[in-house]
Order: sequence, then structure tokens, then C-alpha cells
Amino acid sequence: MNRIETVTRWPVIAAYACVAAATQLLWVTFTPITTDTAALWGVSVDAIGWLSLVFPLVYVLLSIPFGIAADRSFRGALIWGAGLTAAGAAIRLVPGYPFALAGQFVIAVGQPLVLNAVNKIAVLYAAPPNRPAAIAAGTASLFAGIMISNVTVPFLMEWGGLPAVLWTQAAVSAAAGIALTMALLRSAPLYAETAADAERTPAVLALREIWSARWVRLFSLLLFAGFGIFITLATWLEVLADGIGYNSVQVGTGLGLMTAAGIAGAAVLPNLAMRGHRARTLLVLSLAVSAVLLVCLAAGMPYWLFMVLLGLAGLLLLADLPIVLAFAEAKAEPRSAGAVTGLLLLFGNLGGIVLSLLVQLLLEERAIAIGALVVVTALIVPFALRFPAQPEGRPSKPDE
Repeated sequence: MNRIETVTRWPVIAAYACVAAATQLLWVTFTPITTDTAALWGVSVDAIGWLSLVFPLVYVLLSIPFGIAADRSFRGALIWGAGLTAAGAAIRLVPGYPFALAGQFVIAVGQPLVLNAVNKIAVLYAAPPNRPAAIAAGTASLFAGIMISNVTVPFLMEWGGLPAVLWTQAAVSAAAGIALTMALLRSAPLYAETAADAERTPAVLALREIWSARWVRLFSLLLFAGFGIFITLATWLEVLADGIGYNSVQVGTGLGLMTAAGIAGAAVLPNLAMRGHRARTLLVLSLAVSAVLLVCLAAGMPYWLFMVLLGLAGLLLLADLPIVLAFAEAKAEPRSAGAVTGLLLLFGNLGGIVLSLLVQLLLEERAIAIGALVVVTALIVPFALRFPAQPEGRPSKPDE
């Protein structure tokens, strides 16, 4: 084996993970301080909600075209993404709701340029045996960013008000963006042939050619369900759990445990899944645990069981994302890695939007809302059983 094939640029991957975490840190800035911020700016709670909702909406619109941009000029697209993230955080420093919304929009535009790079950065900077770990680091950082924001924002708000929150997050975003830019400019891709091939290609594989691959459609469906269920639970769990007597503090503690377990699962389980053909089992298990959690949520359960099931669901559901992305990295053409990642993440975000809206429409009938999620989960299990046993091997034909 050529020596270069055993080398991984971990500093580049670490800098990327910091920027990816920063995008999520900024996304949920206002979630734990919605009421206080609305009162401070004299706007409605719904208006503050749009500061977060703009992210999945923009992602759905830009994910695929920005994935193609990453395939054409990877380092340039990623540096632009880091720059837009820092610029948006800086715009939010100007007092007032309009500047906060403008800043969130700029960050949301940069987000797909950053997140769609999770597979490509592993392809270009990590040795083949280390690519699942590199993808796991990138995806775990997303959930770490969300958790750090939810934990730190209330304390910063109490200490120095909203300016303390915004200035701290702007400094973190700028530092992460500078670190990534320097790392990318100093370190050319190790796998130069792959990188050059991607940049020389006048146009990446057509979207319809990518979508014609059965494994792409299967992976998209699994992320639609798995990631969508997690986002829906994170959005509506307080309302759904109120019917069985849990208050906001209990639910908040449960969501914290769910996210912390998810970070651990996203970091550790993908390596386990890539060995011994365990990926299919883990995917099916994530859906099974989710179904049990939902049934118990409808019927009622003791608080200890509520916490245990939330922890298990987070551990497994959030691991689905890096597992699926790691298999996609092994199967996708290198020159279309960005577009494929963009498509998969689009379906994950789309699942969150669709399932959250479905539950919102059914909230007046709590049991029906939960039952709808159980039905979706059950319908996806047969597709999870078709997940490939082996990650290796790139298809030679679109429909393989």
C-alpha cells in the first residue's frame, strides 16, 4: 500500500467539525430564549420561531445545487460556507429583529455548503479505513453544536443579556471559520487524483442519474424517516408528553439526555456498523425503539422508562445519519459525492419538516398524532431490512 493511503489530515477534519458545529449552534440560538427575545424586541413568539425555521427551508432549496458546487470546487465552496456562517453571526450583532433575521438567512445559505461537505472531506483528507470515523466526527459535531447552544445560551442570557449570547457565538464562528480556511489553504487534498478528477469534470453526474440508483432512493427514504422522527420528537415532545403528565423541566431533561446519547451514538456506532454487518441491525433497532417510545408515549409510562427510551432512541436514531452517509461514501462516485450527500441530507431535513407539520396538524388529537408517527415508523422497517450488508464497492451502473 502506498504510504499516502494510510495518512489522514485530522486537523482539517477537526476544523471542519468545528464549523459544522457552529452552524448548528447558530441555528438554535433563540430556541431556549424564545419568550425573552420576543419581549425584548417587541415581536411575536412566531416571529422568533422563524429565526430557526428559515434553516430547514433554505436547506431544502439549496442542498442539491450547493452539493453540485462542492463537487466542482470543493475547497472554494467550503470556504464560502465558513465565511457566510461567520458573516451571518456578525450581522446578528446589530440590535433588532430585522438584523437577526437577515443574519440567520445568511447563515442558512452557508449551511448546505458546510454540511454537504461531510462525505467529501472524508474522501479527500482521510485514509479509506478512517473515512467512517471522519464522517462520524462531522455528523456528531452537528448534534454537539445543538446541545452546546441549548446549554450555554440561557446562562449567557442571564449573565450578560442577548448581546453576550450573540457576541460569544460570533467569536466562536469567526474562530472556527478562520481555522478551517487556514487548514484548507495549507493542506491540499491527500487523494489528489480524486480531487483533481472532481474539479476537472465539466459537470457532475446528472441528478436523474444519481436518483436512478436504487441505493440512493433507499438511503434517502431511511434518512427521511429516521432523522425526521428525531426532529419531530425534538420539536413536539413537550406537547405530546404533557398528555401523560410530564412538565417542561422533565421533558427538557429528557431531550438533553436524548441529544447527549445521540452525540455518543453518532461518534461510536458507525465504526461498529461498518464491521460485522451490523448496520442493518442498528437501523432496524433504531426504528423499533422509536416505535416502542411512541406507543408508551401514547399509553403512559413511568418517568424512568421515559428517560431510558429517550436515551436509547437518541443513541440509535442519530447514529443512523453517519451510518447511512458512510455507506453512501463507499458506494457513490467520487465526483458526485457532494451532490449525493446534499440529496441525502435534503431528505433528512425534509422528513423533519413533513413529519413535524403532520404532527402539528393532528395535535388536537394527541393519540392520532402519535399513531401517525408509529405508522410511518412501521412502514419504513421493511426498507431498513433491505439496507446493504456490505458498504464496500462502488456501483458500475446507475441502477445497481
